Amino acid sequence: MPEPEQPRRTIFGTIVAVVTALFCVVYMLNPTAGIFEFIPDALPFIGNVDEALIMLLFLGCLKYLGIDIPLTKAREKK
Repeated sequence: MPEPEQPRRTIFGTIVAVVTALFCVVYMLNPTAGIFEFIPDALPFIGNVDEALIMLLFLGCLKYLGIDIPLTKAREKK
């Protein structure tokens, strides 16, 4: 069975993915202790939406960079 073609990555795309991934890591570590947030956590129901979106963005960056996360793989049909 032939291997599926890898999407072509550019140097610019790789740099953007690395910088974005680093931003996501810093945002998730929360060095400002909650002073700077896109959506404050104190808001009911939507307070943690920004963290969820940042995590999705981080996982997308890792996927673009070719880093495989086993939990994000689609299940193969048998």
